[in-house]
Amino acid sequence: MTIVNQEVVKDLELAREVLSTTDSSIVVISYGKIWKKKKGEGIKPILEVIEEMGEDIYGSVIGDRILGRASALLCRYAKSQGVYSPQGTKTGIALLIMGGVPCQVGELIPQIMNRNGDGLCPFEKMLKDVDSPDEAYKILKEKVIGG
Repeated sequence: MTIVNQEVVKDLELAREVLSTTDSSIVVISYGKIWKKKKGEGIKPILEVIEEMGEDIYGSVIGDRILGRASALLCRYAKSQGVYSPQGTKTGIALLIMGGVPCQVGELIPQIMNRNGDGLCPFEKMLKDVDSPDEAYKILKEKVIGG
């Protein structure tokens, strides 16, 4: 069982506040300090934040607008201490729990849809059989950022 310390709980609350009061897609918080906020669509903002912060992201709390398989694997790749998302899938939550990462989700959603709303998100499809955070990061980085 993962014990969640008070710092992480406070950071999760701050992540909730930031995502509900700004148009940020992703926020990175550690010990009550907001290290990074980014706006964007899809999985790109979290990938960019991981790239920009490097190992400085390790141990932080991540707030992500939508939590699915891709996002959960990236949060684990970033060695997050906790994740908050207004919307999340069971798969995303399960992947975090399996990785020992505490998470809070405002609303459970069945799946993450593509931009047209007529099918599954391409990144969720791409990672359907991937359980390794390192592998997921490599695949997504190549597809979204290039190289």
